[in-house]
Amino acid sequence: MNALSNKSFSLYFYSNTIALLGLWIQKIGVGWLTWEITQSTFWTSFVTLALMAPAGLLGPFFAVFAENWNMRIASIILKTLMLIVGIFIWFLQFLDQHTLFTLAFLSILQGLLSACYHPVRLVFVSIVVPKNLLASAVGLNSASFNGSRVVGPAFAGGSIAFFNLEITFLLAAITYIPLIPILFYMPLRKRIKDNKPQGNFYSRLIEGGKFALKTPIIAKGLFIVLISAFFVRGMLEIQPTIAGEILKQGSFGLSLITTTAGIGALIASIWIGVRKSDKIKIETKLVSILFLGLFVSCIIGFISNVYIMAVAFTVVGFTTTIVGIGTQTIIQLEVEEFYRARVLTWWSSVSFGSLTIGGIILGFAGEYIPLNIGLIIMPIVGYILFKIVLFYQFKNKFI
Repeated sequence: MNALSNKSFSLYFYSNTIALLGLWIQKIGVGWLTWEITQSTFWTSFVTLALMAPAGLLGPFFAVFAENWNMRIASIILKTLMLIVGIFIWFLQFLDQHTLFTLAFLSILQGLLSACYHPVRLVFVSIVVPKNLLASAVGLNSASFNGSRVVGPAFAGGSIAFFNLEITFLLAAITYIPLIPILFYMPLRKRIKDNKPQGNFYSRLIEGGKFALKTPIIAKGLFIVLISAFFVRGMLEIQPTIAGEILKQGSFGLSLITTTAGIGALIASIWIGVRKSDKIKIETKLVSILFLGLFVSCIIGFISNVYIMAVAFTVVGFTTTIVGIGTQTIIQLEVEEFYRARVLTWWSSVSFGSLTIGGIILGFAGEYIPLNIGLIIMPIVGYILFKIVLFYQFKNKFI
């Protein structure tokens, strides 16, 4: 039975997906404006990835705090604050007063709120649906997040090309509105909590990481998402830089590559969302999907034609979304509810931290060498690293 048959989950799923789309629309808009102001690959990458960095660096700390929060109240407060930041971004654009400082500051602030909300979002779905629908809900929730983080930029690219940044930022801000009243009134299941947590803050933080590394299927999933995020996904996060530096197509090139990457992500999200969330079936596909993503990412470095690159980005959007959804779903199904936030946020840290570092390295390299050379080298290094760790750590026995 599909979790969308549950009215509460259905309302939450659609409104939360709209809000997530707004977050990524905002990210691309801020990145493109930074490129227009600075013409710097480094600063564009830095500001664009500032939204992701806090989740990668601080996610596990927020997760330990979030374990015993009231998830309804936390969701309402955090989403309201994100709406306010979005309005500020739009208002400064309306006044034509944005600078590198305002873009970096507001992007980091939104990133901190997003990082704080992330463990809440991961746990929230488990108290919306009954246990028999949890596997389906987990898969759909993962599809919503991973799909929106590529589909959102597609909407942003189109909005920038056909309208302007002011309209784009306004659209991003208002997407938060539908979710807030739904969070107020939707019925929730009673959540299982660890009322007497063992150890101090630090020990509980480390416990989540140890559990992840000692559980083979989780450790393997984390390694796959690390390779995908660092060596493939980071490239998607600097699409404004690629559009300006390599394609030299302006907003049209940005619109096309973000849209096609979004189409690939949407196909992946629908494919996994409608399939039965069976971790055995998911496991068998992740490595081959990862290799396809690495291969196509390398090819992108040789492409200068915007239409051929758009096709390649469709494949990359598909592969990164499958890896993101697949690994997160496996971990969701393996982790006990009362410390789900702790363990799942280590997944977030690996994913977001890796793509942040990978994207910033590409942006920094673009200041000194042609960006396309960096795009070629990164996936080759990722493939070699994967094979080395596969041989020495996992003894060629992998998912």
